[in-house]
Amino acid sequence: MKDRNVGGIFYKIEVYDKDGKLIEEKSGKGDSILLNWIYLFYSIRNGDNYIPTTTDGSTPTISQIVFTNCSMLAPAGNDDYGIQVGTGTTPVDITDSKLESQITHGTGSGQLSYGETSEFNEEAGNTVRRGLQRSFDNNSGADITINEIGMVAKINDGTNDYYVMIARDVISATTVPNGGRVTITYWFEWNP
Repeated sequence: MKDRNVGGIFYKIEVYDKDGKLIEEKSGKGDSILLNWIYLFYSIRNGDNYIPTTTDGSTPTISQIVFTNCSMLAPAGNDDYGIQVGTGTTPVDITDSKLESQITHGTGSGQLSYGETSEFNEEAGNTVRRGLQRSFDNNSGADITINEIGMVAKINDGTNDYYVMIARDVISATTVPNGGRVTITYWFEWNP
């Protein structure tokens, strides 16, 4: 039987200066699938309750998931879900439920303006990539360094929204210059 390559999770980071010129580009393979994602798979597979650890530290018992109300495509200005960025440097642990130190949305000191999270879809030959993309503008008045990135899903039980981190990666320090922008693409890859 032919070996199949599931591929895993990957990311690409592009940093632009205030004039829109690409000044840094890096990519890597994530080591980031978290227990929340695994528990979601178990819950769907077994028809069991989903009991994640949310980004606020709670552990709700979700007896039903209303998928039509769930999303990872956060609108501009919303830093609760979608792709998030932070300054933390603690290595990834499978039990992580949030970024160590999230950079919040805004234009104040230490903040980045969160753009909308959009779909990322790409196919090249037999390789299929499905994920997310989001840009962050630095209008804070100073350079900001990103050390961690993550993906957060909004899960809905028909009444409440819960924010659940499913992936987190610690990356090499990435400085976003004042007036600049960083675009992060995060994807799952399959290659039969």
